[in-house]
Amino acid sequence: MERHMAVTLALLALCVSTASAVRGSSYEAQLLEHLLLNHDAEPRPVLNSSSPVTVKIDAALAQIISVDSKNQQITVNLWYRSYWTDETMAWNASDFGGVSAIRVSSEKIWRPDIVVYNSLGAYSDAFADSEATIYSSGSLSWLYPVILTFTCAIDVTYFPYDEQTCEMQFGSWSFDGFKVDVHNRSATPDSGNYLENEEWELGSYTVRREEFFYGCCPEPYPVVTMSIFIRRKTLYYNYNVVAPCILIVFVSLFGFWVPAECGEKLSLGVTMLLSLVVFMQIVSQTLPATSTSVPYIAQFFGGTIVLVGVSVSLSAFGIYFHFHELNLKPPPTWLRTILFVDGFKPWQLIKNRKNKKVEPTVIANEGLEVVSMDDKEEAEMSGEINAKVSRFGHNGNNNSGVGMQVTTHMEKIDTNVEALRKTSDENEEQEDLRNMWKTLAVQLDKVLMIGILVAFVVMTAAMFASLPPGILR
Repeated sequence: MERHMAVTLALLALCVSTASAVRGSSYEAQLLEHLLLNHDAEPRPVLNSSSPVTVKIDAALAQIISVDSKNQQITVNLWYRSYWTDETMAWNASDFGGVSAIRVSSEKIWRPDIVVYNSLGAYSDAFADSEATIYSSGSLSWLYPVILTFTCAIDVTYFPYDEQTCEMQFGSWSFDGFKVDVHNRSATPDSGNYLENEEWELGSYTVRREEFFYGCCPEPYPVVTMSIFIRRKTLYYNYNVVAPCILIVFVSLFGFWVPAECGEKLSLGVTMLLSLVVFMQIVSQTLPATSTSVPYIAQFFGGTIVLVGVSVSLSAFGIYFHFHELNLKPPPTWLRTILFVDGFKPWQLIKNRKNKKVEPTVIANEGLEVVSMDDKEEAEMSGEINAKVSRFGHNGNNNSGVGMQVTTHMEKIDTNVEALRKTSDENEEQEDLRNMWKTLAVQLDKVLMIGILVAFVVMTAAMFASLPPGILR
């Protein structure tokens, strides 16, 4: 018995709830019929035609999809929201079972023709076929998501350390401010559900209202401008562009340490120069073709290419010094002074070579043994021989012929020794000159390497120092 009673009560409750739902649904149907019967969606929804329709808009920024620097455009995902009052659609909620809000297709009611003036999409894309909510007071809210592509004047002067401000201008396309008065709904637009972009950091999202007057019409045209301030994330460019460029410069500097006898000295520099040109071509493909300014990254690559090109040219100059054979003239004083060679230890060793003692050597000449010696030994030996020859000559007249022969041979020996010494001195002098130019070439490479390195550091520091404050984060 109790079981049958419980089943009966459950069925009764189900019937009551179903009847209430049907009755509620019928109230909404009656309300829709009441609102849309003989409703015209064309005229502005005001009872007094001289009164404007106040439209308050908001656009929640959900995501920055892409920023196309080359084509000067940006694509974002927005949650568009607009609010206004339709004075012809108010009702008493108690007359319709307490229904205070109802949703209706936006195509069946009047809706403001708010568009984004700088949008790249078609005019029809500004209106979404979505539901609008009508409240018993006559106020409406129309919310829908939209993917919007609009123009953005992108300044690539500081690329890749650049900051951009892109603006969306919302306004009525057909009505002036006396017919449709557009306002921003809040002082700060919504970005609470923003999804972070991998390349760009959102700095701020602001809104302002402006009124524009045109020469054709005395009426104001209100515009709500929403500004998106973004900052480029530089990790990708630092790691894939700037760092390899710096590495190439340092590798090219090591070319100054490569010996001149090595045939790869110039090849290394030329290879590094071509690598920089290829890097610059890759970067230039991502930049807009503009003549208003030269991006910092292009200036950096241009300066680097110039420095590497100069280093290659100067390396060739150093090779010329190393194999200098033009009459083997001594290096000029001004060149030695510039390259700090006079105090260089190898240079002093070369200069002191002439003062070293000549080791005796035996040379066969005309059947005689000729000893090469220094000036002092030669003078002592010649004096001793002459003295002996004089004594030999005084021993008797019979020996005068032999003495003359000895004297003649000694004169020949002196002549040959003098010729050999002169030839040896000339060879040593030429060798010293060659070593001087080689030492000069080595010192030139060191000075040029330091000079190019200092110039590169100064150029890089000047580039980063000229960036706007706070742009490097």
